Amino acid sequence: MREDLRVRGSGGRGCRHCRYRRVRRSLRSRSAPSSRRRDGAAMNVRRHTRHASARMPVGAAPFVALVVLAAMSACTGAPVPAASPSDATADATGAGPAASGAFDPDMVDSAGLVDIGGGRELFLECSGTGSPTVVLISGAGVAADNWGYAVADAGASVESAMPSDSAVFPATARFTRVCAYDRPGTQPWDGSAGGSTPVPQPTTTQADAADLEALLTAAEIPGPYVVVGHSLGGLIATTFARTHPDDVSGVVLVDPASQFLQTALPPEVWSRWMQSVAEAGAKHPELESPDYPSSIAALDATPPLPPMPAAVLSADQPFDFLGIGDADAYWPQWLEAHALLAASLGATHVTTTNSGHFVANVSPALVIEQICAVVAPADGC
Repeated sequence: MREDLRVRGSGGRGCRHCRYRRVRRSLRSRSAPSSRRRDGAAMNVRRHTRHASARMPVGAAPFVALVVLAAMSACTGAPVPAASPSDATADATGAGPAASGAFDPDMVDSAGLVDIGGGRELFLECSGTGSPTVVLISGAGVAADNWGYAVADAGASVESAMPSDSAVFPATARFTRVCAYDRPGTQPWDGSAGGSTPVPQPTTTQADAADLEALLTAAEIPGPYVVVGHSLGGLIATTFARTHPDDVSGVVLVDPASQFLQTALPPEVWSRWMQSVAEAGAKHPELESPDYPSSIAALDATPPLPPMPAAVLSADQPFDFLGIGDADAYWPQWLEAHALLAASLGATHVTTTNSGHFVANVSPALVIEQICAVVAPADGC
């Protein structure tokens, strides 16, 4: 699903994750030693600081569709141009590049680029200690920092979300290790360029799952993992779990895209949606564009997930998830696909979320509660 959260407004210069880091710094010192130190391990990471025009979320509506990439033709304004890396300027918190850039597996809190081979790098940030490691996987086009944003008041619109210590990333870091990353073609909340090496689009969830495996290995993030996916990230999380069942101890899917949607929708509606996704991808080749038919076909050929703790959370406020109009007409099929997914996983199915598609930003406590239940089903967090 393409969830384009690009927002517009005036602003000065600032680090792409400065505001997010200010929240995380309040939880824990960035210089605290990690319990996962590996003596003599080679670190294939490099320092990375990114600056771009800061755009505060001030009323620009997110484009929401099951790959809201399909709705990109309705977007006003051109895509935000890529920003250039810079190691010369301190971020808005006053910290220099060393504090804001290099990913270091020996640090509790770290963010930076990780070399995954093949001349490619992915942006990764991690915080907290403990096991299992929670891996947060954003929706299509949305970067890692999305998990650090939450609305201030219950029922507020997602456009009003701001960096918050009650958001999913910092809250999860209080009870276990948590990591989030930028897939190629994704953008941070402020609309600046994503940090990961671009790849040709469209991509499959199988390729995304392979990238995630390479990232976790290269960054020396040990399993087991609880994979948490929103929208398209839910399909990626499902794919990763089914292709790496020995490495995954639980799954949390937040208003996810699902392989069951293809059969839940009328064939003509599915075809119309796929056509709109392809057209939007051709118009914006720099942005993430999922190949749903190939991804679902490959997933269907994969052995089912063995029994493990799992949860599915569904939005309870209709939205135009297809990006082709008439949200109410196809809303029942969206929920039907979630019910089938939850049943296939033997998962807890949370259907009252007081939220549209961005459940993690509007009702983060519900998502955190389900992550906790999967991480520590017996003892709680």
